[in-house]
Amino acid sequence: MVLDINPQDLANIETAIADGGKIWDNELLKDFKRKIKIYNRHKQNEQCCYCRKNFEGEFNMVIDIEHILPKKHFEHLMFETYNLSISCKRCNMNIKNEDISFVTDIFAVNANPTDTNLYKIIHPNFDHYFAHLEYYSKIANDRKIIKYKVLADSSKGQFTYDYFQLTELEIDSINKAQGLKETEELSDAIDPKIAKKIEDLLKTK
Repeated sequence: MVLDINPQDLANIETAIADGGKIWDNELLKDFKRKIKIYNRHKQNEQCCYCRKNFEGEFNMVIDIEHILPKKHFEHLMFETYNLSISCKRCNMNIKNEDISFVTDIFAVNANPTDTNLYKIIHPNFDHYFAHLEYYSKIANDRKIIKYKVLADSSKGQFTYDYFQLTELEIDSINKAQGLKETEELSDAIDPKIAKKIEDLLKTK
């Protein structure tokens, strides 16, 4: 799949820059950003570039365009496609956001942003993710296993695992389910005392 950036897209980018303000939020860039998402969804096989969360069937609006080097610090790289990817909102907004601690040398990366050795994380466009981290996901009905494994003592794999707190996403509900007592029963019924209290509250509303 080819990223089709045409003369109209370039004209819209030029106008957005000339308009100033919050350039990335300019309505003129809507079609450009749509193309970036479609292209990277295909390139990344419908996965977040950092945690590999599945995007299959998701609306574009719930997927973020990720500026690997944040536009707050590297505004001149805002439209460089090698600095753009797609990620889930957890990785982009809740964890990484405008942080640059994953860069080894801010001055060096500013001068040479395509040097993968200047990034502690697995770079979405310069590194092969699965050479550093293995991602395993299996779902069978309501049972799930999600695991990550750092490969070959990869420093980038370990940093990415720690930085994006991937341990929080790991699940092994199959083994957990096997550990439950067979006699243990779960109920979604509300305690009668609490139910009565709620009922009384609603009556006095």
